[in-house]
Amino acid sequence: MKCEFTAQTPINPTEDTDKVMKTLSNMFDYDEVVMAGDYISVNGGMDSLLKLKDALEVRRIRNTARKMLINGSYDGVIYFKLNKQAAFSGTVNFTEGNSPLGEIRVKIETDDVEGFIDWLAPLQK
Repeated sequence: MKCEFTAQTPINPTEDTDKVMKTLSNMFDYDEVVMAGDYISVNGGMDSLLKLKDALEVRRIRNTARKMLINGSYDGVIYFKLNKQAAFSGTVNFTEGNSPLGEIRVKIETDDVEGFIDWLAPLQK
């Protein structure tokens, strides 16, 4: 299954760039870092999402994650947002609104949306 992801978050004037990188590193292993203006992005493939997959299992929120992933999927692309402050502490937390420090916007492109969702967040029993 083909899969490429991008995670992007703002670097606020009051934030340390190294701490923002740590936040992203807590959620993803990535192949590339791109800094553009006051935003930082990381990119990678399916293996880069193993930390996120494990975090969903540890927190036992795979069913919630499935709903967010399904709701955010359109034509081979999945969009969702993670709470940046929670990610800094190593906790995965989906968000739909605006967070005080901003959020991590994730875009996943795949040739098999349903299969990808089943891989990242299998149904809990």
